[in-house]
Amino acid sequence: MELKTNIKKKVKHMEKQDFIKKFPDVKVQQFETYKILSKRDIMKTVEEAMSSLNMGLIAYESSGKKIKCYTSDKMKAALDKLVKGAKVIDPNTHEEGIITSDKPFLMCGEFCVDVNFPSSSGAYSCEYFIS
Repeated sequence: MELKTNIKKKVKHMEKQDFIKKFPDVKVQQFETYKILSKRDIMKTVEEAMSSLNMGLIAYESSGKKIKCYTSDKMKAALDKLVKGAKVIDPNTHEEGIITSDKPFLMCGEFCVDVNFPSSSGAYSCEYFIS
């Protein structure tokens, strides 16, 4: 059996074009930290930046000291409505669910909410509920 070595995978980073269809007003915010941060510190930094700048985060990615955030006013308006007790419709099953998390939280580079549907419950990307 022959093993392949030195296989390099090209990492595809997010681009503005990835979001422009759903969020025509998408903007890119770039930050650079003074040192490499832990994932927890990156999430805290992104959340604080979005809150203080009053921006709606679509998604973020980080590499080393650099953090790139994709934001939208359309997303900000939707995030403000996704609070505990709000009703959402699953675009695939058309079931109505109720948000159980107090507010959107960061998970895997984007804002998510906990939702209870009649058939299941779990964390869903906020973008999933935006048409």
